[in-house]
Amino acid sequence: MTTRAVRSFLWSALSFGSSKLIVFGITLVLTRLLAPADFGLVAAGLTLIAFLEIALDLGVGAAVVYEQEHGISDRVRTAYTLNLVLAAALALLGIIAAPAIAAFFRAPDDVDLFRVLFLYLILRGGSQVQTAVLQRDLRYRERTVIDVSRAVVRGTLSVALALADTGAWAIVLGMLGGEVVGLAMAAFYVRVRPAVRLQRSVAASLLRFGAAVLALKVVNTLLSGSDFIIVGGRLGPEELGFYTIAYRLPELGIETVYWIFSSVAFAVYSKARQQGPEAFRGSMLRALRLTTLFGFSAGVGLAILAPTAVPVLFSDSWTPAVNACVLLSLATGLASIGYASGDIFPAVGRPGALLGLTALMAPLAVAGFWFAAPYGITAVAAVHLAFQVLFCTARLHVANRLVGSTWRESAVAVGPALASVLGIVALALPVSLLLSPGPLSLVAILASGVVGSLLALLLLARPTLVDIRGLLDLVLRPKSPT
Repeated sequence: MTTRAVRSFLWSALSFGSSKLIVFGITLVLTRLLAPADFGLVAAGLTLIAFLEIALDLGVGAAVVYEQEHGISDRVRTAYTLNLVLAAALALLGIIAAPAIAAFFRAPDDVDLFRVLFLYLILRGGSQVQTAVLQRDLRYRERTVIDVSRAVVRGTLSVALALADTGAWAIVLGMLGGEVVGLAMAAFYVRVRPAVRLQRSVAASLLRFGAAVLALKVVNTLLSGSDFIIVGGRLGPEELGFYTIAYRLPELGIETVYWIFSSVAFAVYSKARQQGPEAFRGSMLRALRLTTLFGFSAGVGLAILAPTAVPVLFSDSWTPAVNACVLLSLATGLASIGYASGDIFPAVGRPGALLGLTALMAPLAVAGFWFAAPYGITAVAAVHLAFQVLFCTARLHVANRLVGSTWRESAVAVGPALASVLGIVALALPVSLLLSPGPLSLVAILASGVVGSLLALLLLARPTLVDIRGLLDLVLRPKSPT
């Protein structure tokens, strides 16, 4: 199973990473074409899209992965039908609410754009269960083909329409074109017919599990988007533009890998659960070790890079985003603790536990963002960092109880990450302080950080390097097919 899980991670990395790189490339172009205030207005629309993308699964797809059935069963067909109905209902609600949404984003002349945008829900919702079946069976090669094809069509169409001077419609129509291709390919790989008759008992069990997952996604989406809404509402579009760019670097460089890990971890944890408590606990601790090694290293490294990376990548016009980017990078790196433990909850059939914890903590973050906003985007980013300290500690505590691990075991798992951070700070920070911002200094800081991390791991956490090498060997030279 380890070989297959690692291969799945790499395929998922190619899939999700390619999609994010295309979006990031478009962002780089926009930052050089638009003023911060203009970009803030565009960012408001992109925030709405992010809400839709995260909430689309409706929890039913997660239930398909959790059940670990084989083939296309009645439960899968029922899940598919439920997903179609729910996606259509949400799209209809969005179309009805489009005038209010346009007014909220100070774009009353763009009601039709928002109405068309909500068709995205139906197209993506029509492929969610097929995607869940591929995830359940760890068929990430097919998922990669779908996601990369979708991203290529989306990017190509958006650029072509933008050159035709269609404005925001280029982004919306590009997204819809990509979803049409994604839906067609998902239907080709996984043939699912809607259930003619819904089995009430099956639908009820799917919705019981899915409702908690969906509610968790809604809470997480509100949590992740509330800072953008508050910054835009209290500070205006220009500051929202700066804040959005401050978040883009840790989003691409760190969160992308977290989401890739999460897409594989749920299925792997679900299978490990069936092998017994020792395998389950070992899987979580190993994931914690590797995820924090990446997250802590990338977060601290990007925080050191930010004063150079922001002006080099986005131009000097975006320098006001630097301080917020430093703090958001540290917060995103710390979030690796939560990502390593978060998928434990649905894997043991307890998504409601994570929902309760998140719902309890979310108001603290929202209140913090609200009171910090008048002091600027750096203050809002500082609230992010403080919140991650509290939230990740609480999540890990509950996850330890669910799998039977201890704080000592968790601390040992995080040890290599702390060693890596020590090496990065020792070498990369002095280089960043000595050199003036520029492309060459960006490369020098990055290289010194990588060298510092490797040296620290060789001296203080050599077994972790051996573990990583072993995982790579499983991918490059598998001993037997699994």
